[in-house]
Amino acid sequence: MARLKIAATILEAAEKWKRRCLLESGSLFSDERLWTKECFEELQTYFVEHPDKGSDSFEEKLRRQLEPASPDAKRLWAELTWLYYLIVEPVTPVKKLDRIRTVWEWSGESLPEGHWALGDVLGGGMISPGTFYLIQQWIEFNFIITMMRDWCSRSVDERESLLRDTWGFAKWVDEHKGGRRRQFRHALLFLLFPDEFEDIVTLRHKRDIVKAFREDNGETPDVTHMEPIDVDRALLAVRKRLEGERPGEEIYFYEPSLKERWDGGSSTPRGDDQTDKASDEAWFQERFGTANVWAIAPGEGARLWRDFQEHGIAAIGYDELGDLNDYDSKDAIHSALRENGALQNPINHSLAVWEFVHEIKNGDVLIAKRGRKTLLAWGKVTGEYAYEPERPEYHHLRKVEWHPFDEPIDLQEPITTKTLTRFTLYKNWLRDVFESRVKQKPGTCPDVTDKASYDITTALTDLFVEETQFRRILDSIALRKNLILQGPPGVGKTFIARRIAWCLIGRKDSDPIEIVQFHQSYAYEDFVQGWRPTENGGFTLRDGVFFEFCKRAEEQPDTPFVFIIDEINRGNLSRIFGELLMLIEADKRGPEHAIALTYGESGERFSVPDNVHLLGLMNTADRSLAIVDYALRRRFAFETLKPAYGTGKFREYLLEAEVDKDIVDRIERNLSALNERIRDDKDLGPGFQIGHSYFVPEESADEQWYLGIVDTQIAPLLREYWFDRPEQVDKLVEDLGR
Repeated sequence: MARLKIAATILEAAEKWKRRCLLESGSLFSDERLWTKECFEELQTYFVEHPDKGSDSFEEKLRRQLEPASPDAKRLWAELTWLYYLIVEPVTPVKKLDRIRTVWEWSGESLPEGHWALGDVLGGGMISPGTFYLIQQWIEFNFIITMMRDWCSRSVDERESLLRDTWGFAKWVDEHKGGRRRQFRHALLFLLFPDEFEDIVTLRHKRDIVKAFREDNGETPDVTHMEPIDVDRALLAVRKRLEGERPGEEIYFYEPSLKERWDGGSSTPRGDDQTDKASDEAWFQERFGTANVWAIAPGEGARLWRDFQEHGIAAIGYDELGDLNDYDSKDAIHSALRENGALQNPINHSLAVWEFVHEIKNGDVLIAKRGRKTLLAWGKVTGEYAYEPERPEYHHLRKVEWHPFDEPIDLQEPITTKTLTRFTLYKNWLRDVFESRVKQKPGTCPDVTDKASYDITTALTDLFVEETQFRRILDSIALRKNLILQGPPGVGKTFIARRIAWCLIGRKDSDPIEIVQFHQSYAYEDFVQGWRPTENGGFTLRDGVFFEFCKRAEEQPDTPFVFIIDEINRGNLSRIFGELLMLIEADKRGPEHAIALTYGESGERFSVPDNVHLLGLMNTADRSLAIVDYALRRRFAFETLKPAYGTGKFREYLLEAEVDKDIVDRIERNLSALNERIRDDKDLGPGFQIGHSYFVPEESADEQWYLGIVDTQIAPLLREYWFDRPEQVDKLVEDLGR
């Protein structure tokens, strides 16, 4: 049976959706009739038949496309959004709800508050469908709309008949254009028929599983050319065979013990021979000694992670069992779970409970996970089992000394869904996860290092820049060697600079990075080389910060080095760089272009290494910008950062940070209006806009927080902009407070 306990909430919701929407043509969130042929024909007309090929975000283009549609069609799209993200784990509940609410409110109505379908069920996602499903969703929605238009043309009797025929329904889905290639096809079949279809949305993975397990059984199947529906039938046969071999267990094909049999070792680059196993064993012993390593889920969607951190605990549910010390065996726990309405044969659950109390020891390592693909922290167990019934939930505790990762670790492949899993056996997996991200200490738990591998996906976390622009920035600085990030105050120039550097370097490593800030007194002697007085009254030739940086870079020619210059336009560049203004050009790098320096000894020559990159940061609200622009333009590429108000990424970030929706709306509305006023002012313009960084919360983020930023940071800036129009500034500040 494919009906995993972790999917229970999702499947119950899908059953209600099936009845209300698929069969009765009603609405999930209201008493209207939305899932009708007429509404889907509108979506067909305005979305499928009139694609928007602009470069804006999906949401911005969708709003334009649905502008002429009826309110009912817009509300239907909101419910389609609910269905589309129901099974998805990487999109957080807050983001799901905001996307649903945004489209629903385009219809002129407010989304119902407290609705069951908009609560905990949104946190029950259990698959990671990949970037195509999340980025190229217009293709999936074209398929859904076309298919549902056909569905709504059928009578209720025809619909009921199809839903009673599992394989007939799957055949009907596959007959639609693109049906065999769409990921939503797999998600829909699992939601409607979880006993026959897997929670796997990648056909390639399904084929690989069938091929591997059939070969294990002595068969030699040709799965490459099998139709999707035949792959699903074969996969069901594999599941039934495994259930016979593992009675009472929930079969999950992404668990390491099963996955290593079908994925061809793609997630374990070291291979499987005895040398590698011995190496992994030695690595584990050196880092963990005799400790066991466990993965634990801090509630569904890691909703209890903050509680775990604040109280230094790990906890599990099963509160109906009472004090677990009262059970003297796994069988006793197993029986109690059955009596309390758990699964008919809850072997995995009784095992998790028993292990939490009796198998986990002080000194063991816990890995906190969110969903199937994200690791949040590691922790060392420091206390025995304790029962605390006064807690509102999760009464069973262990004391843990948690060490959160600098940034959550996103796994390439999902892991088990179980509440608690012993990972000691999977030493190669542990090594893959930790070796490039963690400092190891013999016989102890690992420590997080600042030299973890770093890529664009990691860099874009909490960064309000589109991926296309970020890639362009990286391409520009890699090619030109020199780049200026320019933008108004508060757009995050300094914040993004280190991420650009880490992406160039390929790891989170501060050693090949240097940061300086230019000012009016900054000179060649500070930057390159100059004579400095000594204590005995003489002078000595001292190398400047950039000279020393270049010498360090020469010693590691295969490592990109990044020199970040904050406020680059505040310095006198000709005076600071001197003859280096020529040497920093991309085609003037290396020893063949070396020249004598102003203060250099006779015969000594200097060049800028090819692996040195200069990243300048420039505030476009600085009145001195025009003076230095000509000196920079020929030697640097320029990239402009803009305020992120009105972008989905910034809004989602604020909502994830638990900023109240009304405050988020005020920030976006008021600052967008203010920036429009600044852009239209002939004495100011786009370079003087107010950036979003002012409103990135650090702790509490209520109305007092918002008004405090307006009064202490935004208002003084506006008074500087319009120093000769105080009454206008007073009115603008008053508007910001609304």
